[in-house]
Amino acid sequence: MTTELVLDCDTGIDDTMAIVYGAGNGAEYVACTVTHGNVPVDVGTRNTITVLDTLGLTGVPVHRGAARPMAQPLETAEFVHGQDGLGDAGVPASTRQPAGTLAAAEIVRLARSRPGELTLVAVGPLTNVGLALLLEPELPRLVKNVVVMGGAVGVPGNASEMGEANIWHDPEAAQLVLDAPWDLVLVGLEITMSTQLPQEALKRIETSADPRAQFMWPVMQQYLDVYEKNLGERTCVLHDPLAMALALDPELATYRLVRAGVELRGERSRGQVVADLRGYEPAPVDPLEPGVVRLVDTLDTAAFHERFLRSLGA
Repeated sequence: MTTELVLDCDTGIDDTMAIVYGAGNGAEYVACTVTHGNVPVDVGTRNTITVLDTLGLTGVPVHRGAARPMAQPLETAEFVHGQDGLGDAGVPASTRQPAGTLAAAEIVRLARSRPGELTLVAVGPLTNVGLALLLEPELPRLVKNVVVMGGAVGVPGNASEMGEANIWHDPEAAQLVLDAPWDLVLVGLEITMSTQLPQEALKRIETSADPRAQFMWPVMQQYLDVYEKNLGERTCVLHDPLAMALALDPELATYRLVRAGVELRGERSRGQVVADLRGYEPAPVDPLEPGVVRLVDTLDTAAFHERFLRSLGA
């Protein structure tokens, strides 16, 4: 079984992992759209093409998108992903050019041309998706479902005290996305931080003779360096790959519906996803209710890790 999807990304190291994961686990990439985020959008666009071409997916069109957030200055994260976004591992850049259509317009065009068929997976700041909603208010009924890597519900952020990077980089766009009446799985730090790779898994990647693992291992070193400082051991967590995994295999997790929004005005809390977890009122039952999202409640981490390693031939 394959899942036809549009991937909206800001290709740094964990986006690369997500693309590889999808290619090895049944994703049929109809298109990739690229936003600012981990790196400037032109760098992310080049990286997305490079990763796809490395995997032999040279027919997947890549569309450049938003160069900055809707209402705040651009910030990027080369300190995590390297100056080139691929861990400064010396990966030769593809010479293939991006497709001509801008990302938000392409998301709308594809959704209109294939109503109800496509899954939208967003693993970067949500500027392109927010712009697509502004261009086409009917977009929520035109896509099959949406999986977003973003948020930190009830746990610390990673871009600020309470803000997760993808939401924090464009809170206004994120609020548009959370308010839209579509079936939205929000894969946040409250679950992704539980996905750190065990040492045995890292050894399998390091020693694999598969070209995919041999490509990924040098790229991962910058990421491992960053997480070693943060977690006290040489490992990393799989933020974007988990969003891809749940788009392809939702049965890897259990979920709960909650009402949620994005804090836009707080001096220290801007970009925080605030979910109503109090239980004072009956839990929502309709995933299409505006402002309702699916949070990941439990995850089969071992099965997820095995599928990730399978995608690398490790």
